[in-house]
Amino acid sequence: MAAVRPRLTVLMAAATLLMPRSGCADVVTVAQVLPFTGSAGLPTRAAVDAAALYLRKVGQGRGVNGHVIQVVTVNAPRGPDAAFRRTAETLRQYRPVALLNVDGAARTLALLERGVLEASRIPVIGALVSATPVRAFAGNRWVFYIRPGLKAEADHMAREGTTAGRRRVAILYRDDASGEDGMDMATAALQALGVRPVLRLPLAVGMMDAPSLDRLAETVLGADADVILCFADSLNIGGFLRAYRERGGHALIMTDSTPSAQALVRASSTALARGVRIAQPLPAPDGQRLQLTRAFAADMRAGGRPDLAASAEALEGYVSARLFVEVLRRMRGPVTGEAVRTVLQTRGPFDLGGFEVDYGPSQYEGSQTVGIGVVGREGRLFNSLNN
Repeated sequence: MAAVRPRLTVLMAAATLLMPRSGCADVVTVAQVLPFTGSAGLPTRAAVDAAALYLRKVGQGRGVNGHVIQVVTVNAPRGPDAAFRRTAETLRQYRPVALLNVDGAARTLALLERGVLEASRIPVIGALVSATPVRAFAGNRWVFYIRPGLKAEADHMAREGTTAGRRRVAILYRDDASGEDGMDMATAALQALGVRPVLRLPLAVGMMDAPSLDRLAETVLGADADVILCFADSLNIGGFLRAYRERGGHALIMTDSTPSAQALVRASSTALARGVRIAQPLPAPDGQRLQLTRAFAADMRAGGRPDLAASAEALEGYVSARLFVEVLRRMRGPVTGEAVRTVLQTRGPFDLGGFEVDYGPSQYEGSQTVGIGVVGREGRLFNSLNN
């Protein structure tokens, strides 16, 4: 663990750049501890960078309510045990008043089960996880989610998918815990609507070769489904989409929020992805109707990161940072982790620019709203939340 300290110290020094130059205002520390190196870390890197960029912008003025924000950003290992140790070390060393943008079901569950948040009295704002077992953790008192979980997405997908007389529903899901969670939630949602799936088919990680995709498409065609609910990543769905459409499959295809429109287009094509519907628990980042998304795009461009302006992951990190700033604005007295949690639970709702979140003593999901985006002819997502 001693090897961690130099890395943390370097990042701490960089974080001091977020402090305004004037006065000796109260310094409030927040931390981001996420895996963000390598290609697998690109989504979390976007969330980290967007949050830091917004907090840097806030720090260029007089701070917030007499407080200036200092950010500690730490690259965590990908394994849940090592990531937990890195997070616990960060909490002990820097004593932040909040963690922003914790990533992954296993990492979030470890923080809850091992009691480190309870012991340190530090909340998480914006855990980047939608898994039902994590969201339903009975002992949670410290993890605050921005968007609704997978259950809400599956409920909305089932209702939307069975409109216009569509009753023959197939469910494709990635053969892992996350995919099975989506399949279970969708099956339950359909059952509540009096619909029984005609097919439930796991997508194994090794099913990306052409023969396997061909067999998958033939199986789905044989089930004569008129709507297909997908809980998998863009590569799985894109590969299936190619094989299925090439064989004349015309069912409505809906996915949870895992794949972005851009990733789905890359995995298939603009023409094939057109018409696919994607569950959207957050506004589309490039939408123009909401003040939130307009400010997000403007801040990313002004901060020298126009590449983040179309990233859903960046928007989620940005929203977490905006929520933390709103908490500071409503706080009276010393800023502690306990005080941050109290404000979140008692001083809402928080309007973040046309997108509202609200919490309570037993309510840890800030938003319950799920929209359905449709991939258009240019590969752009038209989102019912803000388009």
